[in-house]
Formats: sequence, C-alpha cells, structure tokens
Amino acid sequence: MGRVLWACVTVILLGNLMTSRELETRGNVSIQIINFNFERTHVKWNVSEYLAEKNLTFFYGLDRASPSQQCPHYTLDQGYTTGCLFKAGDNRLTFLLKREDKVLERRDVRLSRYLKPNSPTNMSFTWREDSVTITCSDLPISGLTYEIQYKSIFDQKWLPNTNTICNVTIDGLDSEKCYFFRARVITRLAIYGSKTYPSDWSPVTHWKRSKLEDSCTNTVKKSSPKYVYIIISLAIFLIVLVLLLFLRKSARVKKLFMPVVPDPKYAFPGLFDCHKGNFQEWIQDTENVTSPSKEEHLEPECVVEEGLIEELAKKEAKDKEGNAFREYPQLNENNLSSNQISCVPPQGSATICLGDLKFVMNDNMYVVL
Repeated sequence: MGRVLWACVTVILLGNLMTSRELETRGNVSIQIINFNFERTHVKWNVSEYLAEKNLTFFYGLDRASPSQQCPHYTLDQGYTTGCLFKAGDNRLTFLLKREDKVLERRDVRLSRYLKPNSPTNMSFTWREDSVTITCSDLPISGLTYEIQYKSIFDQKWLPNTNTICNVTIDGLDSEKCYFFRARVITRLAIYGSKTYPSDWSPVTHWKRSKLEDSCTNTVKKSSPKYVYIIISLAIFLIVLVLLLFLRKSARVKKLFMPVVPDPKYAFPGLFDCHKGNFQEWIQDTENVTSPSKEEHLEPECVVEEGLIEELAKKEAKDKEGNAFREYPQLNENNLSSNQISCVPPQGSATICLGDLKFVMNDNMYVVL
C-alpha cells in the first residue's frame, strides 16, 4: 500500500516538471513566415540562448496534409539552422519545428496571409508638357495596389500616387526640375489581412524634361554655376551700393573724387545778373573797364615835388618883376633868325600845365603832384 502511494506521488511530480519545461521551450521560439508571390515560402525561426547552439528540424505539409516532408533547403547562421525555404503557393501550411524528438512549435496557417508580391517590372514613362504616365506589367494576382512615388531634388519627402492597375498619371510637374521615381506593390487589407508584406521598391530612375538621367546630382552640378554667378553678382552689387553710400556721407572722400566746380558768375560779375549770360553784351559793357591784377603793370604816377613847386613859384614872381615875359612882334616864317627865340618845344619833350603856367619837361625831369 505504501509503495503504491509513493509511486503515485513520483508520477505527479515528474509530470509537472515535464509540463513546465515544455512551456519554457515554446516561449523561447519566434516564427516568421513569408510567401513570395505565391511561388515559394520562407519560414524563419529565432531561438533564445537556451536553444542557440542546437540545430532544429523542420517538417511541413500542404493543404492540411500531415507535416511529413522535411525541409529541402535550410538557411544557416553560424552553422546552425535558422530557417527553411520550400515551394508553396496559395495553400494551407502545417508544420512542426522539433529539437531531436521534442516538438518546439506546431502551426496550421493560410499562406496568403503572409503574401509578399514581386516588385513592378517593365516600367515605361510617357511624358507630356507637365505630366507623366507610368505603366508596368500587372502581376497575375488579384487584390493588389500599385504605388508610384516621386520627388524632386527640392522635396524632402516622397509623394505617392496609387492605382489598382499599373497605370498611374502624375500631373503638375516642372520641366526644369529633375525627378526621382520608384514603384512597389502592396496588398489590400480587406482581402489579405494585416500580416502581409509590401514588395521591394523598384530601382530609382531619374528624369528631367522627358529625358532619362543617370543621376539628379549631375543636373544640380551643371546648373549650380548659374546660381553661383547670380549670388556673386548680387554680392558685388551690394558691396558697390554700400561703398557709394559711404562716399556720399564722407565729405573728404566726396571732395577728393568729386571736386567742387567753380561758379562762373563769381568770375564774371554781372554776366548772369545783368546780361543773363549773354557774353557779347557783357564784353561790350566791360571792354573799357580794366582791373589791373599786378602793381608792376601800372604806369608810374606823375608826382610834382613840393620843392619844384616853390622854385617855379619864385621864378614866376621874378619874371613878373623883371618883365621876364615880353610880347614879341608877330613874325613871318621867312623872317625867323637864329637869334630869335622859338616857341616850338624841343623834340622829345612834354608840356605840363599848372594853372596858367606851362612847363616844358624833358625825359630827365619829373613832377610830384
């Protein structure tokens, strides 16, 4: 009786230990399923440190068949199995993931819930003035949406355009700009659910003025000198403008570069005030008016010294007393003799009058007035 009771307790303890280890093992495995365009399926697993250095075995079956087929092609990481790749379309998949004889994961799923379509191919661009129509080959799968994204070199984000068929028209493009284009295929949430994957992006193409370019950066480099010249020209213009303003404010610099032009009305008095700029009238008015500029050009003043005046006065008084002045009889020109006094002043002399007196002066005499 005692032995039977002890055996029952042992079985219960061992059962609880096995259950707890099985739950721990399941919690250390994560599964990812990708169905590539209903052509092949890739099941990947990620294990914890508890199973890091152990190979796992994958068995699967299609359309509710028992998982009896072993994985035909494993994917490895550091020599250990991390996934299985096999052919499968729009089927139901049942698989087992085992370590030795223990089942770590068991699932039954619909592969269409994990669909990842192929990228668009054979893309063509038809350009008009400010629009482009993009077409490509439709995939033989229903429930898909084709997304075309584009942006210019001045845009920060991609701009999307979608359609249920691969025929998308984009309007409002600038022919002077270079544009990037890319495309992908996404599944509709109402048909496939939320666990599907969008396709990879198609290669990015570069277009400008309906011409395929290798890169939009080359277009920017070609056009950059134009903008550089404009910026340099504006900078030079601003510098010259500031310099001119400075010259206008600075009186010394202004006088140096822009000397004052003399006003002619000060050099020709009366020309503009009286004659209104008529030079002929002004010169006739002022031709007899001279303004000597230098003293040496003036004629010497005629000055008669006081001593000479007194001497002349005494001589005049003496002549009156002695009857110095006599009346001579009128003579004919033929009766003139050498003893007679001639009234004709000698050559090279001048006559000066002081009141009623007349004096004959030669070159060696002068008079102080």
